[in-house]
Amino acid sequence: MRKSDGEVIDWFILSFIVIFLFLGTFQRNFVWNSEVELWKDCAKKSPEKERTHHNLGFAYHKLGWWDDGQQEYEQALRLNPNYSLSMYNLGLIYYEKGLLDEAIDHYKKAIELNSNSPDCFYNLGLAYYEKGLYKDAIKAYKKLLAVKPDYENGHNTMGLAYKRLKKWDLAIRSFREELRVHPDNIYARLYLGESYEAIRDYPEAIAHYKKALSHPGLPDAEKISKVVLTLEAAQRQKKGKEN
Repeated sequence: MRKSDGEVIDWFILSFIVIFLFLGTFQRNFVWNSEVELWKDCAKKSPEKERTHHNLGFAYHKLGWWDDGQQEYEQALRLNPNYSLSMYNLGLIYYEKGLLDEAIDHYKKAIELNSNSPDCFYNLGLAYYEKGLYKDAIKAYKKLLAVKPDYENGHNTMGLAYKRLKKWDLAIRSFREELRVHPDNIYARLYLGESYEAIRDYPEAIAHYKKALSHPGLPDAEKISKVVLTLEAAQRQKKGKEN
């Protein structure tokens, strides 16, 4: 979802009426000082252009004014039912409202209009995942990666769905593929640590957790450090029993 830029117009008012000059400049500055006001002004002047309603909807959307954004996206679609970006953004608003079925429906319609949009597949997968429909999520992620194999966190999200299904080999393969494409992805390291810990391969789990801990921006680093200490203690205990 990308912002559409409005072009600022330089207004040169050639008039000897000072009051008119002042009022005109004030009004124009007010319009351009607010993105919402800018696109409201455009929509008022060009009510039959779907792009202006879409951009006004996006301005509302960014402010978290979902109902207003939804209304403008819907107006854009009334003017042009094939406007895939408005369809997709409506899906985002429904997702943010927690209306997952409606979000899925709009993502699917957006894909029908534009089958080469990786964001649509990614967010469709997220909605399926949140509903617990992990197999459907995996299908969406596979389509995403067919369109854009290097989509950041695309392999991670597919791996998380496999993880939910306890398909550990496929989950681990997905997380490793994420690292191949994005070597600095610390979440892939964490997910690998969790997956190896789940199958009791503690040496691999510890190795990946430690690599994740080497990143200064790791969230919950203290918690991960405690997990590593616990696993290392379990390893020592296991070796002691074997000896």
